[in-house]
Amino acid sequence: MKAGVWRGPDQLKLEDHVEPKVEPGSVLLKVESCAICGSDLRILKHGNERIQAPRIIGHEISGTVTAVGDGVQNFKAGDHVAVGADIPCGECEHCLNGRGNCCDINLAMGYQFDGGFANYVLLPKVMVDHGPVHKFSKDLDFDRAALAEPLACCLNGYERGLMEPGRTVVVFGAGPIGVMLSLLAGYYKAPKVILIDPSQDRLDLAAKLLEVTPINPLNTDPVKAVMDLTEGQGAGMIFTACSVRETHEQALKMVSKRGVVNLFGGLPKGTEPISLDSNFIHYREAYVTGSHGSTPEQHKKALELIESGQVDVAPLISHRYSLNQLEEAFEMAQSKTGLKVIVKPNE
Repeated sequence: MKAGVWRGPDQLKLEDHVEPKVEPGSVLLKVESCAICGSDLRILKHGNERIQAPRIIGHEISGTVTAVGDGVQNFKAGDHVAVGADIPCGECEHCLNGRGNCCDINLAMGYQFDGGFANYVLLPKVMVDHGPVHKFSKDLDFDRAALAEPLACCLNGYERGLMEPGRTVVVFGAGPIGVMLSLLAGYYKAPKVILIDPSQDRLDLAAKLLEVTPINPLNTDPVKAVMDLTEGQGAGMIFTACSVRETHEQALKMVSKRGVVNLFGGLPKGTEPISLDSNFIHYREAYVTGSHGSTPEQHKKALELIESGQVDVAPLISHRYSLNQLEEAFEMAQSKTGLKVIVKPNE
């Protein structure tokens, strides 16, 4: 089979690879769609401490079951399934208490296990037993089903943010995740969504897809703008869906009383720590949290929201490529001229 193999920084090669064989407890999947995530772009450039080369990457996956190993009861050949990234070990305190994304081992598809930029992917027993693997009907297309993974991460962000109806939502970053967080704000009944990004092209694209108030920080002080738009109250739910240090500090200055700042996007290693006015947080009774990945339950909920039409992710898909065009697909994702880029390994 063909596979996109990461062999080191800036080395993603399309190679002939041995097709995986089912083992007891495992499931073999023909990959129909695998979307490119921002973390895939970072892996391409810098690697990841959980990845040892060579590794097939890609973790926003959907496909068709072609074979199951001995002992597998819940899946059969022909099933359409969506696959998430984070795999609970099923044994540590976090996994046993429903916090699988905080697992002490921190396993993931496309990291310790081969991922979805290939004709086929093997879901190991630990993934089948404990991970985010969920069936969906043949009425749902594979492209949208693959986006259950990033949508689940956004759901986790809102849940960690204790989101309530009526809160104004601010999102720093108009990339794919920032736009998805903005899209999900409607599901949580946010009356206003403010989207902040220095790329006017990205803001314009988002404004065509969603009802958002765009702010370009190159032209406007975003803290003042948000305070003005909220009549001096600040925003009740703020996400930093980007890796820019300044946005983390700005977010902390615009939070409302009892509002929440979710530092959704991590900062590069070596970044100078942010400064925090603890009195501002203290007297506002505000909350500062983070969120990382998602749980299998959140992945299931995300897939249900997509399949039921409650959250329409289709407009976020801007480009599709075959596996033979993997290099072009990554170039498009890196160019920041589109949103979600889907790779179709078997087309």
